[in-house]
Amino acid sequence: MEVIELSLQQHHPFPALDDVSVAVGYFDGVHIGHRRVIETAKEEATRRGIKSGVMTFSPHPLTIIKNQPLTNYLITSKHEKMKAFQELNLDYVIVVQFDHLLAQQSPEAFVNQFLIGLNIQHVVGGFDFSFGHKGAGKIQQMDDYAQGRLTYSVVDEVSAESEKISSTSIREQIRQGQMQTVTNLLGRPFSIEAPVVKGYQRGREIGYPTANLDVDREHIIPHVGVYAIQVAVDDRIYDGMASVGFNPTFDDHPSEPVVEAHLFDFNESLYDQCITVYFLQYIRDEESFSDVDELVKRIEQDELEAKNFLQSNQA
Repeated sequence: MEVIELSLQQHHPFPALDDVSVAVGYFDGVHIGHRRVIETAKEEATRRGIKSGVMTFSPHPLTIIKNQPLTNYLITSKHEKMKAFQELNLDYVIVVQFDHLLAQQSPEAFVNQFLIGLNIQHVVGGFDFSFGHKGAGKIQQMDDYAQGRLTYSVVDEVSAESEKISSTSIREQIRQGQMQTVTNLLGRPFSIEAPVVKGYQRGREIGYPTANLDVDREHIIPHVGVYAIQVAVDDRIYDGMASVGFNPTFDDHPSEPVVEAHLFDFNESLYDQCITVYFLQYIRDEESFSDVDELVKRIEQDELEAKNFLQSNQA
């Protein structure tokens, strides 16, 4: 998979790619609906005997349109999204820098520069994909912009249980802690990949050491509470449980939710390592306990519930 980064501000000319069929969109989450768009582009590439690719944008357009960083929003970081693309066996991933210049570009100019100019032969978008200044360009009107110089496909709404699958609806389910629903909509468990940093080390003192995740502020965090999880460490998967919250039993309350993962049957140090936590099942809301002994009893119960869920859901 070749990754190509492009910007309207770059000084060197854009490359002319091999003939390629491309799916275009931001693709936050790379959910089932997104995959339908991408698979349609791949199918067209196979039919024509040309290469396949994805065109995405960085940062998220809302960052530029609202002129402020996003917080607690992205389902997938740029790195996580690239890993998802890697699994889809694409030839190209084109990452277009979204900035004020791009936001002001007309639909016709976008098509000329970023589609025709790159030698894209076929473009696929979801039914609600728009582009150009104030989203004036619609994928359904591509003939008007391209003037026969490329072909296109529009993928209709993809639904689950009569509800449109969208990044917006998935974010809402994550914020509610509905992890099994999220898994169904994403086509895989929701996860956070982040480095492990030192915390207060209270878990170690009570017999439940945790890996404290340094989560990027843009990344969405699940509903506050306790979860059954799995954790990827150096290509190995461990069962565990995670706490998302403010540690109300103790005096030092963080200003933002902290994500801490406890791995079962794991005794190694994880400091400064990057791990991936998969959130599989919400167990309970965060509670404040009168003393540490009461907290430990509740954690022991959480461990039992998490292990029961994980064992009952083994493949």
